[in-house]
Amino acid sequence: MKSSTPDVSLVEDLLSIGIALSAEKDHNRLLERILAGARKITNADAGTLYLCEKDRLLFKIMHNKTMNTFKGGRGEPIDIPPVKMVKENVSAFVALTGKTVNIPDVYNAEDFDFSGPRNYDKITGYRTRSMLVVPMENHESQKIGVLQLINAVDVGTDEIIPFDPAHQRVIEALASQAAIALTNAKLINDIEQLFDSFVQTITTAIDARTPYNANHSRRVALLAGELARAISQSNEGAWQGVEFSQEELEQLVMAGWLHDIGKVATPLEVMNKATRLDSRLELVLQRLEYIYQTSATDWHRKRFTLLEGGRTQSLEELDQRCGREMGEIDEARALIIKANDPSTFIDDQLAGQLFAIASRTYLDTAGREQPFLSREELDALTVKKGTLTDKERGVMEDHVIITARMLEKIPFIRKYSRVPEFSAMHHEHLDGKGYPNGLAGDSIPLEARILALVDVYDALTAGDRPYKKAMPVEDALRILGFMVKDGKLDSGLYELFKTSRVWERVEQ
Repeated sequence: MKSSTPDVSLVEDLLSIGIALSAEKDHNRLLERILAGARKITNADAGTLYLCEKDRLLFKIMHNKTMNTFKGGRGEPIDIPPVKMVKENVSAFVALTGKTVNIPDVYNAEDFDFSGPRNYDKITGYRTRSMLVVPMENHESQKIGVLQLINAVDVGTDEIIPFDPAHQRVIEALASQAAIALTNAKLINDIEQLFDSFVQTITTAIDARTPYNANHSRRVALLAGELARAISQSNEGAWQGVEFSQEELEQLVMAGWLHDIGKVATPLEVMNKATRLDSRLELVLQRLEYIYQTSATDWHRKRFTLLEGGRTQSLEELDQRCGREMGEIDEARALIIKANDPSTFIDDQLAGQLFAIASRTYLDTAGREQPFLSREELDALTVKKGTLTDKERGVMEDHVIITARMLEKIPFIRKYSRVPEFSAMHHEHLDGKGYPNGLAGDSIPLEARILALVDVYDALTAGDRPYKKAMPVEDALRILGFMVKDGKLDSGLYELFKTSRVWERVEQ
């Protein structure tokens, strides 16, 4: 007969299992460790781990050595319906009362309904005999689950025996440790989910400040994640042996969500600038209309003066000169409207014409001489590509610095520790001509290179940008290819992005 006092080896097993449980972060592996540890201590042939959910018990892990079954967790799916919380069921009774049940032979037990095990035995030929059912209660006295062990096996004879009371006390201690470990793991998971949801909500709100940036952060995060998965799945060339762990993948996706968070401080008039003059175009056109009407009034006044004085021979010269001036105003208006469109490339000839217009002057209502175009208006109209002046582009580029400053103040958990670094580098280029720090080559980590590529791709293909229409995928890939040739983007990433058709993974 075995002693009812736990021996040193059992205590050591309990301690080693407890240490393993506290270190395990994966939920499924944690559940498996709990059941495997309990079976090892008791030498149980089979076992089931249930978790409480509202008014029922869910089957989570099922092991049976004799029947060679491993279900739940990383094993086969469990297709057994949940257990209702009724005291006739032994597992439900333990969950409801918090009392351990130790039964030498279930076929001789009358306190509970064991029709389930008996039916299982009848179908499979298995023989359920001894059973130990222990509540899993955490530090807040919450019953979070039940540990059910079946058929203790005698080490010497391999016979099925009742569960030793000494083992029972050890399993009760293990169940308590397991409950705390599960509670802690759930708490960590809940905190991470809360943080992830908060980040996604905040970045979506920031993107929504302008209709021209809606969903950009989400798309970048998804594209970055899928490109990283493609790298892990590739065994060719530079990517052979390169693999992202789950935590590294989650960190990259988080950096994708947060890469533009600094835009919360970017003025909307810069972010929403759809044309070179934007709202100032109306002011310029009103000014030209004033100049035109003033010229027309002056023309008619001079004409009246000539007619009144009988100098009709000068009328033709006046009409030609005034008609030419008013025609030039019409031409200036048309040229400014053309230059205001961001699809117009401002070459040297067009820039020269704009400078000529700006050099012309008129008299305002107070009789003061004013230029046709102010210095700021001329600077805006002569931007070669896009809509932003150098000053406005500097304001826009500051979002990366603001992103870095904001994220550096967040005490990220370990797996997100490099999110600030990656997020702040998504505009760095391999040739050293990116911003904010002009990093080059190997000083830019792979994660930042991924973000740089997918950020450009989304900017090219998005249908919600103010200064251009959505670009077809083929055209976007061609532009990315040009940037690779110019030494700005990673050629290996570009080729993998293209051959894996990463954008289609996101669309699906």
